[in-house]
Amino acid sequence: MARRREQRNDWGTILTRKNARGEVTAYQARYVHPLDASKRVQRNFKPDQKLRAENWLEDEHRLVTAHELGKAVWTHPSEREHAEKQSSVIFADYAQAFLDGYRGADGQVLTPSSLRKKREAIAHLNRYFGGKRLVDIDAKSVNTWLDGGYVDGIHALRRSYQVLKAIMKQASASHDGQPPIIEHNPCTRANPRLPKSQQALIPAAMADELQTIYEHMPDYSRISIYLGAVFGLRISEICALQRHDIDIAHRRLYVRHSIGRGLGDTGALVLKEPKTESSADYQIIPEAFIPILQLHMQAHCAREPDAQLIAPRTTAIMNPNSLRGQFEKARVTADRPDLHFHTLRATAITAAAQQGGTPKEVQRYGRHADAEISLALYQRATEEGSTSLADRVFEALVSPDIRQMERTSATVKAELDQARNALEELEQRCVDLRSHIEALDNELKSHADA
Repeated sequence: MARRREQRNDWGTILTRKNARGEVTAYQARYVHPLDASKRVQRNFKPDQKLRAENWLEDEHRLVTAHELGKAVWTHPSEREHAEKQSSVIFADYAQAFLDGYRGADGQVLTPSSLRKKREAIAHLNRYFGGKRLVDIDAKSVNTWLDGGYVDGIHALRRSYQVLKAIMKQASASHDGQPPIIEHNPCTRANPRLPKSQQALIPAAMADELQTIYEHMPDYSRISIYLGAVFGLRISEICALQRHDIDIAHRRLYVRHSIGRGLGDTGALVLKEPKTESSADYQIIPEAFIPILQLHMQAHCAREPDAQLIAPRTTAIMNPNSLRGQFEKARVTADRPDLHFHTLRATAITAAAQQGGTPKEVQRYGRHADAEISLALYQRATEEGSTSLADRVFEALVSPDIRQMERTSATVKAELDQARNALEELEQRCVDLRSHIEALDNELKSHADA
């Protein structure tokens, strides 16, 4: 049976714990709790740490004496040890732990692209704060970082500061009953203000400009100009469109996907969920736009339902950067070097308003993320209004020359298909006729031999 022996002094006690063989297994230093005499404050030490136990007891005696004299406030050793441990936490280590445990507002793990943005922000922060202790990061050092040009670009600075505020907010909160690492969040300033978007100042594209750009795009991707300008689709939504997303019979263009990288936000492009929940919807296809879509699908789209509507030459899915590059070359021919591909979406929404769309119709037309549920219900109840608006936008943005050209092309294509079918039928009849003639020849020879 283990045994123990007390070593008393003027203040406190050291217990020697031994096993059945008389060997020392531990030392326990303890003293009466200064705030509650019914309790004891104690700490265990290893068999070779007797001197350390005595020193600890002496140090605790000095702290308790200072407390009794009103010169200091005594706290339990475990609280002091925790505070000392917390005070040594380095920003880079805490930021990595913050990232590893981060969840979105819905409690879900971040998407690869969102996680990549968080990593980029923390990389910016680590260049300045990485080696600092959390307790040493105060409002002054945060403001110095904000004003010092340590991050290139206002957007990157804003995102990095938002992540810094979240990290320091977590560090200043209590967790699992433990006191916070820092007393308060040092990020006291508001987020840096973004400059007014220059794209918002760019005039919408005109019908003749769209025609010129359309005509100077590659054949297989030029349809993207009107997919953006008529339907207000984002470039990633256009690149994600597939054949079965185009429902000619019901005049609907479905937005089911966006695109992104694979696992870990790396690798080849893959289909993913649209940007927002409200983005996943459909648009009414204007009647006059159907021949243009049909001609494109006949010439450039494979027959499988999941074939990409815009099929690139070397990859499975059209890269938005490639499509954007084609657009930037074509826009020069229209003398509109100021246009961005995203301006096409703004053009569609502007045209919808100019063509008499109500605020609710225009909001639905743009598939904005802040659309109210009542708006969606209202729009479903007024489907004819949406159809009319889509037709008006098409008429406003697609020039008669393009429409007539595509109608003519579609007619010629249909006549050519009809002629090819007739030729195939005639060739088959010729084959059948040759077979019949050969059969008669053989029968005639048989009669002659007989």
